[in-house]
Amino acid sequence: MSRWESGQVEPDLETQYSIAAVLGVPATAVRTHLWPDWIPVGERLLVEGAWTQESCFVLFDSTAGDVLLDRRGFVTLATGSAATLAREWQSPAGARDLFDCTAGDLIDSVAARLPLLRDLEDIHGGGRVRVPVATELRFATELLRGADLGSAEARRLFRLCADLCRIAGWASTDTGFLAAAERYFVLGMRAARAGGDRLSGANLLKCMSLLLSENGRPADALALARSAVEGTADGPARVRAMLTVRQARLHAVLGERRRCEELIRRAEGLMERPDDQLCPPWADYFDEAEHAAQVAACYLALGDHQTSDRWLETTTRLQPASRERDGITYRLWRAENATQLGDIELACHHLGKVAPLTHRGSSQRNRARFSAVRRLLHRHRALPPVRTLDEQVAALLA
Repeated sequence: MSRWESGQVEPDLETQYSIAAVLGVPATAVRTHLWPDWIPVGERLLVEGAWTQESCFVLFDSTAGDVLLDRRGFVTLATGSAATLAREWQSPAGARDLFDCTAGDLIDSVAARLPLLRDLEDIHGGGRVRVPVATELRFATELLRGADLGSAEARRLFRLCADLCRIAGWASTDTGFLAAAERYFVLGMRAARAGGDRLSGANLLKCMSLLLSENGRPADALALARSAVEGTADGPARVRAMLTVRQARLHAVLGERRRCEELIRRAEGLMERPDDQLCPPWADYFDEAEHAAQVAACYLALGDHQTSDRWLETTTRLQPASRERDGITYRLWRAENATQLGDIELACHHLGKVAPLTHRGSSQRNRARFSAVRRLLHRHRALPPVRTLDEQVAALLA
């Protein structure tokens, strides 16, 4: 390691610009941040500390926007911190759920743009929305700077920031910026607490739990998922169903089939209930198609590929065509099921359908799933359908 790599000597600007280009960091960050602060490594994520509006604003003011620089493709949450996060999120908070706030035109404009950002991320994936949502978060932070913390306007802004953090976190997860994603999710939980929005906080816990589960931390993930369910016992039925089936998925990952299926049945019962409360807009996506997809994911994790595919058939039948990214995901799951069940021709059919979409899309998660199924098919590479698929993929990469 050279002296400047170890931090003893600052490299000249030309060298810094070269490093930034390799890492994908904007040149403006080199000009506005001292060496080595612009390097996308960041600090270890901390979850301790008072969950107050003042501390939340300090975190927003110090990190909003700069999270984009964190390109680490791994999570940094310290071992055992998930339990602390779940416990502190459930601790008593002074704020109640407040939905009767008034605000100025600028705050209204942030709220008006949220549905567009939410839809862009849901439909097209994180690559299309990661930069604009970070810009929106910086704007909301500037509005917070001038707000009276504790006022109705500040509480509304904190709730909007929580939703922005969720979108930014999912966009970062989808594009492989995992350390950035967890920072957004944790910051969003604090914002939800500061704004008195417990449902949004539970949703962020769910997001964080999936991030940890997909990165080899299922036990920590379960602690967060369970906390989300326990903290919303009086919430809308659809939200409770969404959180319950997510917890079931964690038990599936841990091989706990009985507990998983208990929670699946509970979620099904909740889905059958009429909505007794107004659902937040971010829960609208959790319809019958998405519920079926999450149950399918449970059985996929359990290795019950026939049952998983039956649920995915329901998802395919019910899901709107506009949800392209999710449609790719579920087709990839069907390809995995078909491969494991020995139907190689069907597996190649599923992969062939989504190969161009996966290749041109920005979802790193779907690209990883695509590659994982192709690895499963490698032992069958002499079969004509696999050879045809390999030729199709080679042409896309050419």
